Amino acid sequence: MTTMVVVASKHGSTAEIGERIVSTLSARGVSAHVKDISEAGKWLYETDNVVVGLPVYRQGLWGPGKLFLDGHRTELGGKPLFLYAVGGSPRLDSEIESTMRQYPHREIAYFRGAVDSEKISFLEKLQLKVARQPVDADWRDWPAVEDWANGLLAYGVS
Repeated sequence: MTTMVVVASKHGSTAEIGERIVSTLSARGVSAHVKDISEAGKWLYETDNVVVGLPVYRQGLWGPGKLFLDGHRTELGGKPLFLYAVGGSPRLDSEIESTMRQYPHREIAYFRGAVDSEKISFLEKLQLKVARQPVDADWRDWPAVEDWANGLLAYGVS
């Protein structure tokens, strides 16, 4: 069996979490691979389980991630699907969680991400400043990410 971790990542934080999920699963003997959202569609037929990482921007799921889920709903409906969102807020907004629950998932997780001033645009820096948020911060809880990845084994990810 193979597991594909599909990541939609604008600045890299969601992708790095996806890579940690793959390394955690691989350490447990799972054949797991990370694919960028732009190329993942062509590999769906070759995988048994799918994990999709979606960044949260401006209080919504980042467009390319949502488009992937919508565009591949049929293929994903026939496979165990696990979703995780990554954002800066301490909790996942209930509307975003409700949107994620519309997809045929086995489990949903939320992880806080990271902000790197060198990877964001001037406009994004300005928005963070107005919202009184840091432009450099890393809130990722790596043990929680690894625990969640290990928990996927209970669903038969092997």
